[in-house]
Amino acid sequence: MGKEKTIPILAMVVLLIGIGSAIYVQATENNSETINIVGQQYTIDDIFKIADMRTVTVDEGEISGVALDDLIIKTSNVCPSCNQYTFKAKDGYQQTVPWSFMQKGILTEYRRVIFQDTAHSFWVRDIIEIEVN
Repeated sequence: MGKEKTIPILAMVVLLIGIGSAIYVQATENNSETINIVGQQYTIDDIFKIADMRTVTVDEGEISGVALDDLIIKTSNVCPSCNQYTFKAKDGYQQTVPWSFMQKGILTEYRRVIFQDTAHSFWVRDIIEIEVN
């Protein structure tokens, strides 16, 4: 008799934890359509109108996107080579890179930052913010 009552109760507890976790993840996830660049909000379409295009060659082949160095120069009033840049993703992942990486990097239309000749751990997807440090 004890197992017949305990197992359904444990199953309900597990289900409630799963539902609670899903609700928490959904509530904390940023669904923004814009990218915050040095305190200003831009849509991906705006970004592609502002900055020059660049094509980089990586393991996957040639990929085109907006030149990150040109984007920073055109959207901020900072000394580009004097700073480092932090890319923040929707899922909380972030990566900080020096100006030398920015000169070889692109932002794709899919909100992904790719740096030529660097490890894939420096690449960030679902960008929501570019911060100057």
